Formats: sequence, structure tokens, C-alpha cells
Amino acid sequence: MRLIDRNAQTNRWRRIPAGDKVALALGMMVVSLCVPGWMVQGLIILIMWIALLAGARVPPRDALNCGAIPLGFIALSSVAQLISLHFEHGAPVLGVSSAALLPTAGVALRSFACVSALLWLALTTPLTDILQLLRRVGLGSEISDIALMMFRFVWLTLDCLESGVHSQANRLGYAGYRRGLHSTGLLMASLLPRVLGRARRLENGLAARGYRGELRFIQVHRPASRPRQLGIVTLLAAVAVFGRMLP
Repeated sequence: MRLIDRNAQTNRWRRIPAGDKVALALGMMVVSLCVPGWMVQGLIILIMWIALLAGARVPPRDALNCGAIPLGFIALSSVAQLISLHFEHGAPVLGVSSAALLPTAGVALRSFACVSALLWLALTTPLTDILQLLRRVGLGSEISDIALMMFRFVWLTLDCLESGVHSQANRLGYAGYRRGLHSTGLLMASLLPRVLGRARRLENGLAARGYRGELRFIQVHRPASRPRQLGIVTLLAAVAVFGRMLP
């Protein structure tokens, strides 16, 4: 999460309005789901990764690290779809279904295209910008405040976890398998009370600053650019038309 948040705050397209980036990502996902064909999925993947690496200037290593888990999940699920279990002479036999090869590859490619669009959005748009956009289109302040507090709570958990691991490592708490297992158990047992204590201090700090039921933060409203919106619509239409022309 820190890697995603750091790139979202420091990428080259950080100042582009969130509405334009959300429109591009969701539009690519809609095209991927609605337009059949192999070529259109590959074209969407190519466009989103070029926009991520060359446009937003996100380091390739960071992009691959952030995408490793969803892409690994897609690969494992594709393997699971290919493997079939049947019985011969009363014994279970694992086999690879050749009839499922093309459908599985199509689903995996479409999933990769949609994940690429979401990954581009996550690495170029901070969460606060997305919540501000949702508030402007009618999202209740209670829901956005809960999302922000949960996001902050995750950061508190990671900070407590890392400080505990460093403290135990400095005292040789992981010198050996049994000692490491014991240290991990102690850390997990003390993690929740420490996180709740930090959360309580956060709540007290909000109350001391006049919290009245709504989180307020600096909002920098960046109006959407009509030429950019026109370019996004043109790109989506071109990808959809081009995809229908190809097999």
C-alpha cells in the first residue's frame, strides 16, 4: 500500500483531474467487457501500460511489484480452470482439458486488461482525490469519512507492525526458527492493543481540533479539461471500433 500511495502522490500525472482518469480507466474496462476479440484486449493492455510507464512515469519495478499479486492470481486461476479431475477404474486422475484452453486464455486476457486499467488508476490517483470526486457526485460524507478512517487505520497497523518487527530483530528475536515463531506470536498478540491505542490517540486529536462528525481536508478543485475529455472519448471509441474490426 505504501508503494501504491507513494506513486499516486508523486507520478507525473498527479495534477490531472481525478474525473478524467476515472473516466479513462472505467471506459477501458467497459470496452474490455463489451467488445469481444483477442486483439482489443491486447490493445487495452498495451495502452494502459504505456500510459502508466511512459505517461505517468511510474517506475517499472514499482508497477510490477504492485501488479504481481493480481496477475499471479489470474495465472493461478487460469491453471485451475484448465485442470480437470475425473476417475478411471476407481482412481482419481488429473488432466488438462484442451477444450477449455481457448476460453480460459480469453478470460485471463480480459482479466489482465481490466486489472491493467485499475492498476493505472491506483498508481496515478490518490484516494483523497477519488473521494473528493465521489463527494461531488453525491456520495455521503459519512461513507467517505469511514473510507478515510479505514485507510488511516491500515497505515497505523502497518506502522505498529514494522516498529515491532524492527524492535524484535534488534534484540535477536528472529535468530532461529523457534525463537522467530515465538516472537511472531508475541507480536501478533500485542498488535491489536497497540493499534487500538494509536487509534484512540487519533480520535482524541480530532476531538481537540473541533471534530463535529465530518472530516475536512484541503480540497483543490481542478476542473476537467474539455479537450482531454474529448480525447478520452475518441480513444475509447477508436479502441472499440478497432477491436470489432479485428478477430
